[in-house]
Amino acid sequence: MPKPIEKMGADEILASSKKLFFGGFCLLPMLWVYNIFYVWPVRNRSDLSPQVRHYMLLSGILSIVLFIVFAAWFGIFVNQRLDWGTTGDLLTVVLVKGV
Repeated sequence: MPKPIEKMGADEILASSKKLFFGGFCLLPMLWVYNIFYVWPVRNRSDLSPQVRHYMLLSGILSIVLFIVFAAWFGIFVNQRLDWGTTGDLLTVVLVKGV
């Protein structure tokens, strides 16, 4: 059974926060959101390195930026797919018949 974060040492918290941050670049951006919620309860501990807060801040910024990029792409794709012709059809996973 994994150790709760409250009982982890400062080095262990830094290592897990760093792994979650860099794991987000491996096409797993939800790890950035998880990093924020995972480290949040211990963010004010006096023995923590400032790097932990740095990884939390960067995780939050990258999560917001990626959400905006995905939302913009979704909005453009939904509204312009039919105008793109066969390219729009190739990008569609489920093609609706009769449209």
